[in-house]
Amino acid sequence: MKRNAVNVVPSTERLHHEEEEEYIYHETLGELNEQMRMIGLTEGDLQLLRQVRPQMEQRLDAIIETFYQSVLDVEKLKNIILEHSTIERLKQTLKAHLLEICNGEINEAYVAKRLRIAQVHKRVGLEPKWYLSAFQNLQNEFLRLIYREIKEEGQQVRLVSTITKLLSLEQQLVLEAYEKENANEKQLQYDIVRKELKQSIAAFVGELSDLTLDINEAVERLMTSSGEVATTFQSTSSATQGSISYAIEGEAKLADLAIQMKAIDESTAGMQHAVQELHDSSKQIAMIAVSVQEVAAQIKLLSLNATIEAARAGEHGKGFAVVAQEVSRLSEDTRTTVNRIADIVTKSRSIITEVVESINTVHRLTDEGKRQSEETKKLFSDIMLSVQSSADQMITAEKEMKLLSMTIGSIQVATSEAASSAENFKENTEQM
Repeated sequence: MKRNAVNVVPSTERLHHEEEEEYIYHETLGELNEQMRMIGLTEGDLQLLRQVRPQMEQRLDAIIETFYQSVLDVEKLKNIILEHSTIERLKQTLKAHLLEICNGEINEAYVAKRLRIAQVHKRVGLEPKWYLSAFQNLQNEFLRLIYREIKEEGQQVRLVSTITKLLSLEQQLVLEAYEKENANEKQLQYDIVRKELKQSIAAFVGELSDLTLDINEAVERLMTSSGEVATTFQSTSSATQGSISYAIEGEAKLADLAIQMKAIDESTAGMQHAVQELHDSSKQIAMIAVSVQEVAAQIKLLSLNATIEAARAGEHGKGFAVVAQEVSRLSEDTRTTVNRIADIVTKSRSIITEVVESINTVHRLTDEGKRQSEETKKLFSDIMLSVQSSADQMITAEKEMKLLSMTIGSIQVATSEAASSAENFKENTEQM
């Protein structure tokens, strides 16, 4: 490849003449060819280096000595050198390296060696800023050597330009290698972090999936339990409604019983009044019987007197004696009848007394029944109010259970979606 460029030659006369000059090109160097073209590094520059190589080689030891003296003044750089190598060994390595630059040959092996140097610098922990500072120091030593040893101005300019280009190329190669190493380290760290992240995410997703399954099972059990509880609530509510119906029916029957008890009480009162009247009549009959007995006694006394008088009358008093006998018999019959009436009255009084006592007992029992009926009615009313309140609470609880079942259902759907999302997340993680 040929391109137009300014050719700086050892002669001042040729310094300002333009002519064709060939840029460095190797098929194996790829993009590096464009970098060398961009900084203007040509085959003429390499040829110039080969020409001055003997002079440079004679001065390299002084340059290296000055260079390392400045490096060792930095404590951090000194520690790096002492930890990984020795000063003498590094001086020999740097001398060989600079001689390769002066050989004027840039090829694949040249580039590979610079990349290895950059890898070593990276491995021992030499930061780019110290590398650039040291390289600038080395360049300064080269430039002082050129200005001190080369007197002809044109040759000075050409050598300064060439050395600057070569050292710039060195820096480009090393910094690119640094950048690649950093990128590789970052990629490695990224791969490690990504792997750890994938493992962590996989473990987390696994735990989330297990947790979701556990939650799903718990929700399903809760759904089943809530369904059973809801069924129980419905059964209890139905039973409560039935209890309310029974309580209302019982209250109605108690009302009917109260009416019947009132009727019995009224009937008992009427019976008691009739018995009282019967008792009063018995008293009157007894008084009449006493009066009749007194009359019968008087009649008998009169009959006795009449018999006596008939006996005195003799034959004339026989008819009157018969009458007296009949009156005496009638008096006796009356007395017998009155006695029987007295016995009946006495027995009636005894029976009336028992009836009155029975009526009084029925009356007391009726009063007690009425009182208990009222208390039972009040108790039924309280039971009905309590059952009604319980029924209302059961209805409210049933509604809340239905709402809870709906909420649990929503949780189950959300849990299933979370499980699906976790599975998708796990699949996406595995594709990272």
